[in-house]
Amino acid sequence: MALATVTVLVALLAASWIIAWWLPAAWQQVVPTPLGYLAPISYLVTAACMTLGGAIAGRRFLVVALGVTFALWIATFVLLANIALATADGGHPLFAVFRTNVASAVLSLAAAALGTHLGARWQAHRAPRATA
Repeated sequence: MALATVTVLVALLAASWIIAWWLPAAWQQVVPTPLGYLAPISYLVTAACMTLGGAIAGRRFLVVALGVTFALWIATFVLLANIALATADGGHPLFAVFRTNVASAVLSLAAAALGTHLGARWQAHRAPRATA
């Protein structure tokens, strides 16, 4: 489990770096929608990285994948709220940050769950062949 967690964290950091340097800027943009801001490439990266964790640790990695994703979103909300506080004119910046990013957080959690599921299925499919 520890190996899967470290692998996923390193993969997330590496993917963030690769995206920032090599992916065209248009692909990195968030998309404003009526639900808030969405970052499609982020969901793909999350799913891919969590697939690694699922492939290494199996289904039990789901709790870690969701926990890591949730913790990253909490940190993001706090950071964005602190930025918004400096520019707030009497409103509730945390509510505004939450409202415009909650859909993205939910999609990230879904991507983490999907990636873990796919990795765990691959591991389960691969395991009988390795012992045969």
